[in-house]
Amino acid sequence: MIFDNKKITATITRVAIFGSLSIILYMIPGLQFSLPFAPAFLKIHLDEIPILISGFSFGPTTAILILIIKSLFKLITDIPVNFGVGVLADFLYGLALVVPAALIYRKKSTFSGLLLGLFVGLVFNLYMSCSFGLYTIFPIYGFIYGNETIVSMFQVFNKNISSITDYRISLFFLLPFNLIKDGIVLIATIIIYKPMKIFLKSWQE
Repeated sequence: MIFDNKKITATITRVAIFGSLSIILYMIPGLQFSLPFAPAFLKIHLDEIPILISGFSFGPTTAILILIIKSLFKLITDIPVNFGVGVLADFLYGLALVVPAALIYRKKSTFSGLLLGLFVGLVFNLYMSCSFGLYTIFPIYGFIYGNETIVSMFQVFNKNISSITDYRISLFFLLPFNLIKDGIVLIATIIIYKPMKIFLKSWQE
C-alpha cells in the first residue's frame, strides 16, 4: 500500500489546527454556560463550530478525527468527575450533528446543501440527545450518582418528574436546551464559514 505523505501531513495539520480551536473554545471561561430553565450540568458550549467547519471544508473523516482529539482532551477532566460518561455523550452527539452535515455538503457543495446538511445533522443530534441520551446516558449517570440525585435536579424546575427516564425530561429540558445550543452553533457556523470558504478552499486537496 502506497501512502501519500503530502495528504497525511495535510490531514494532521488540519486536525491539529481545528482540534486546537475546538479545545480553546471549550476552555475559554464564559463560553460554557447554563440556561435558567435547566439543571446546571446542561451547558451550552461552542467547541463544535470548528469541527463543523472542518467537516464542510475537508470531509467527515477529518471532522471525526478532530472529535476524537477533543474527546481525549476532555477525558482529562471528565474521568475524575463521571468516569468519562459526559465525554461519551458529547462524542456521540457530536457525531450525530457533524457527520450527516459533512456528508450531505460533500455531495451538494452549495449554500442550500450547507443548510440541508445542518438541518439533517440537527435532527440526528436532537434524536440522539433526547432519546438515546434519556434512555442510555441518563441511566448511567443514575448508576454513578444515584437516580434520586439526578431526578431531584430536574424536580427543582418541574415537580412532576418522577424518574430518570421520565419523558418530560426530554420534552421540557433536553429538547429546548439542545435546540438553543444547536441553534447558536449552527448560526455561528454559517456566519463564520461563508467568508472563510475561499481561504479554506485553497487548502483543500
